[in-house]
Amino acid sequence: MGKQKEPIALVEAKGRKHLTKAEKAEREASEPVLSAPASGEGSKIRAPVWLPAYLRDDFNDLRTQLVEAGIFSKLDRDTLGRYLVAQRQYTAAMRQVSDALDAQDVEAVAAWGKEQERCFKQCRACAADLGLTISARCRLVIPEALRPKEDPEEAAFLKLLEGRRRDA
Repeated sequence: MGKQKEPIALVEAKGRKHLTKAEKAEREASEPVLSAPASGEGSKIRAPVWLPAYLRDDFNDLRTQLVEAGIFSKLDRDTLGRYLVAQRQYTAAMRQVSDALDAQDVEAVAAWGKEQERCFKQCRACAADLGLTISARCRLVIPEALRPKEDPEEAAFLKLLEGRRRDA
C-alpha cells in the first residue's frame, strides 16, 4: 500500500515540492471538496436514530464544537455516534475492571481488560477520524475560507517567531 496523498494546500504549506500551475490545478480538481455546514445549518445535523437517547446531549455538544471548528458534516454523524457508544462502553468496562481488581478476581480482570482494550481501540479510531485527538488535528488542513481572520499584530508576531525557528 502506497503513501497517502496529501492535500495540495498541505504540500504548498510545507514548501518542499515544486508543482507547476497545471499540476496544481490537476491535483485540486482531483481532491474531494466538502464544505462545512453554513452558519446555523450545523444544528440541523441530527443524531443517528440508532444512538441511545442518553447520548444525544453529548452528540449535540460535540457536534456544535466540531461544526464551529469547520471539520464536521452530515457524513460524520455516524462516526460521532460510534465514538460516543465506544466511549460509553469503555467507561463501563473500566468500572468492571476496577470492581474485579477490588474483588481480586484475576479471571474477571483479564476478561474485562480485553473488553476495555477493544473499546479503547474503537474509541481512539473514531476520535482520530473526527479530529478529536491532538495528532489528528495536526494532520488537518482547514481551507482558507474557514480559517478565522488573523489579527495583523498577531500575524507579525507569528512571522517573527517563525523566522527565529528557521534561524535556530
